[in-house]
Formats: sequence, C-alpha cells, structure tokens
Amino acid sequence: MSTGALFIRDSRTNVNYEIPINQNAVRATDLQEIRAPSLNSNRGDQVAHGLRVYDPGLQNTAVTQSTISFSDHEHGLLLYRGYTLEQLWGCDFEEMFHLLLWGTYPTESQCQELRQRLAQYMQEVPDIVRQTIFNLPYDDSWLCLQFAFLTSIGIHRRTTSPLPLILAGLSAYLASVPEVIPATTNATIYQMDIKGADQIILQTVAAYAVVFGAVRSHRLGIPWRRPTLHQTYYENLFTMAGLVPPESNIPDPTRISCFRRFGNLNAEHGMALSVFSALATASSLTDPVSCLISAVAAAHGPLHFGATESAQRALHDIGEPKNVPAFIEEIKAGKRKLFGYGHRTYKGMDPRVRPIQSILKDLTDVHQPLLKVAEAIEEAATKDEYFRKRGLYPNADFYGNFVFTGIGFEPEMIPAAMLAHRIMGIMAHWRDYMVTRGKLFRPIHLYTGQAEPTSAPRPKI
Repeated sequence: MSTGALFIRDSRTNVNYEIPINQNAVRATDLQEIRAPSLNSNRGDQVAHGLRVYDPGLQNTAVTQSTISFSDHEHGLLLYRGYTLEQLWGCDFEEMFHLLLWGTYPTESQCQELRQRLAQYMQEVPDIVRQTIFNLPYDDSWLCLQFAFLTSIGIHRRTTSPLPLILAGLSAYLASVPEVIPATTNATIYQMDIKGADQIILQTVAAYAVVFGAVRSHRLGIPWRRPTLHQTYYENLFTMAGLVPPESNIPDPTRISCFRRFGNLNAEHGMALSVFSALATASSLTDPVSCLISAVAAAHGPLHFGATESAQRALHDIGEPKNVPAFIEEIKAGKRKLFGYGHRTYKGMDPRVRPIQSILKDLTDVHQPLLKVAEAIEEAATKDEYFRKRGLYPNADFYGNFVFTGIGFEPEMIPAAMLAHRIMGIMAHWRDYMVTRGKLFRPIHLYTGQAEPTSAPRPKI
C-alpha cells in the first residue's frame, strides 16, 4: 500500500501541515486542519471550517472502499474480485452474481441453489406488479386521438419510454413488500441482519427480471410468459420478455450466450453513476428496491447507459460509411457529439471493446448496416490526431448497442437490458455499504452568492 505524508505550507498563514497518505489518497476531512485567518475574509468562504475540496462531478474523489472491482486504465485491466475478464468469460449469471455479491466463486451446488432461489422469487413476485405495468399506456395513441392536431403537425404514435414503466413496476413491488422499508420497521435491519439483507437482495434482482419482462411484453403488445424453476436467470428473463422463437418458445442458445458474455463484461464497473446513485440512496440505510429505483433513473441518462441509445440514433443520422468523414469534422468543430466514444476511467482502449466485437461475430446472421458505420468511425478516428491527442477511443457503449439489437432488443430497451447486467454490481455495492456501515452522504457546496444580510426592506406578507 502506498503510505506516507503530504507536507503543505499555507501561504496565507505560513503554517506547515503534515497530512497522512494511505493507499495513495488523503482524507478530505484531514484538510479541515488547514485554516485561514478569518480577518477580512468573505463569510461565504467559511474559512473557520477549514480547507475544503472542490471537485465538480467527483472526478478525483473516492467515496468508499471496496474489494469488488479494480480498473487500471493505463494497462487496460479490469478485475472482478481479483479475477480477469478472460477468467470469467464462461461464467453464467449465477456464478458471476455469487462472486460479486459474496466474494467467492461458487461451487456447483451453490450455483444451483442460487439459480433455484432466483427462479422461485421470480414466481413469487405479486401479480399486481405486472398488472401495474400493463395498466399504463404503452404508446401515445390516446393522446393523438384526444388532440387530433398533434397528428396534423407531424407528431405521430410513439411507444412509451421503458423508464416510467420500469419505475412503476418496481414501485408496485416495493408497495407489495412494505416490511423491507427500514423506516417503517427497523432502521438498522440490514446492518444487523445481513442474512435477511441477502434474501431481500435476491428478491430485488428477481423482481427486476419480472418487471423487465413485463415492460417489454407490454410495449410490444405480446403475451407475458411466467418464469419456470428449471430455467436460468437469463433464460427466464428472455422468456418473460418475449425473446423466444414462436416455433419453440425456448430462448435461442446463441443469443443467450451473447447476452451472458456481454453481461460478464458489464456486471460491474466501480463507482459508475448508477452504482453511485444507489449508494447515495443506500447511505441513509434505504432498502435495495428503492436504491435500484435510484440507479434505474440515473442509468437512463444519455451520458450513462442511455449513451447506447443515443449512439444508435447518431449512427442512424450518419446513415452510410461514406458520410463518416463529414461527421468527424463536425465533431472536431464542436457541432456534434459522439456518444460511446471516450471514457472517464480509460484514457486508452476500453478493455471490454475487443471482447464485445468477438461477441458480435456470433450475431452475423443479423443484418446491422449501422455496424459498418461504427467501424468506419473507429477507423477514421484512429488515424486522426484530434482523437489520439485526447485519448478518445470507443468504449463499451459504442459497440455494445449492436449486441443488444442483434439479440433482438429495441434501442429504447438497451439501458434497461444493461441494468439486467449491472444489477449484480449495484447489489454487491449495496451489500458492502451495509456490512461496512458506510456513512451518510452529505457533500457540501461552495456558496457564491451574497453572504451578507440584505439591507432592502422586508417584503410585505
């Protein structure tokens, strides 16, 4: 471990400070020892509280300690509990979930037990959850009927975004199990009873699969099929979502394999926004269902999992490989944004990209003309000094969206499908935060407004 001391001399007071360094990090609270004289200072600076760290977007701030995953952007390395992506390439969902959640690679019997428990919990999800989703509009045709002028101005029927349907489904599930909400039962229930917490985690993961399947079935207007005890997590997910050939009603093994392998690449990625949002919610001792709701809302933004859908739309606008050079020039001029390119963690190639491209080779039977456009963009960007100088390379979102569309997912369902993978990491971090009794998140802000009472007359009431 990297330990030592940081020696600081404050030019404002000429006072010297020694700040401990552990794991190549300093505690932000240790900097509070550095105090400036309050004489003639701006009250908004709050100098009496010590030096503060200003880090917009938390670009260089560690908020927790974890043994779940490790990313080395300089060497393109990503580890899950010490295992490389290559070592975990053949894992099923249950094996990967066990490893991330409990920190050990499961035995065959442990894996089988986890598979059966997840399937059982899927079957036990109350019918009201599915009914809630199916009672919501799956398109805006009712609006166009009510307001005929929408059609007259070119606004036609659109399918409802999956986001509100998923949030409604998870909320309905939470309403069906009010005993999992700590504020109404026992504030420290998950810190004191970790075995009970594990059960709620598995029930949450099972509920998400049911919600996911119901949302896709509802949006497409197809029947929802119940999960079965003899299928794996992903097989049940595909069955409930209607991703099965009508002639067999059995998920296609190749597509299941592609989804599983991509899931192993996408299961965990540290303090990504969805995980951080879940942890910020968890820090008040909140239940895992509510924390998952926070993660779902965060993940659908176009700068997170929503980037896959945005990347698809951008590629659709380009249309053909011959239009790529002009598109590249618009990016360099700041006129367009290329979603799925560049990554805050990796300044070189995202280590997940090449494995994703290998997955795509198993989906060659699916006609995806936009994939040629994406490949043309990477080829052009690789040769362009603008991209090389800034360390901009394709990330997992750039090619990952073709895995999902090749399997059969609609572009709008991609963020929700990615969450079916990332839910493993989200729940693992939630569990860690409960076990380690993580602190309540309460960041501060730098006040830049008027810090003195105004002399204006009080408004009349």
